[in-house]
Amino acid sequence: MDSKFIKFDKFDIKATKKRVKYARLRVDRNGDIYLTLPILFPKFMVLEFLNKNKAWIENRVNFIKSKSLPENKTMLLGQIYSLKFDESFKKTEILGNEIRALNLNEFIKFKRSFAKNEYMKFINLYLPIINKPINKLTIRDMKTRWGSCNFKKGYINLALNLVEKSPELIEYVVLHELTHLIFPHHKKSFYDYIANLMPNFRDREKRLKG
Repeated sequence: MDSKFIKFDKFDIKATKKRVKYARLRVDRNGDIYLTLPILFPKFMVLEFLNKNKAWIENRVNFIKSKSLPENKTMLLGQIYSLKFDESFKKTEILGNEIRALNLNEFIKFKRSFAKNEYMKFINLYLPIINKPINKLTIRDMKTRWGSCNFKKGYINLALNLVEKSPELIEYVVLHELTHLIFPHHKKSFYDYIANLMPNFRDREKRLKG
């Protein structure tokens, strides 16, 4: 086996040639990236393969980092911030790469408000196109999904932790749930409608699933 490190964008990737048919990428629990290549895989195709999977690499590394963040770290819109709690902080605010808050409860309140503001930006962007009313938006602690829609009542539910993802992934989830106000299913017509508004939605969906 022939192994070496490849510098790609901001990542150091350990590449190994083995007797395999296809190139494969893997990110371990520490966020280290491994690339397995067929023995006769051409050099020029390595960069092509990595560029094709760049979004997946970034999303997977960010996902693992968010899961293994220490208690004094958090993530918003795909960016990592340091958390600082102190009784002298009268309000919760973002200063550079730091979020200052009175305590954890105040930060969670801030996160919920921040999330709603970010979600509303995309709701307001697409609602005139969807042309269906939203009667209620709820930000929930959801463990198994990013959002849901009750099309009969016009209710939209979005996960609080969705705000940790990058804006383009938030945009996709918002559009996905709003589209259910028109198409209350996942048939071809549902995805055709999304594709018309967001041609690269499959890439975003893939990144969201990590």
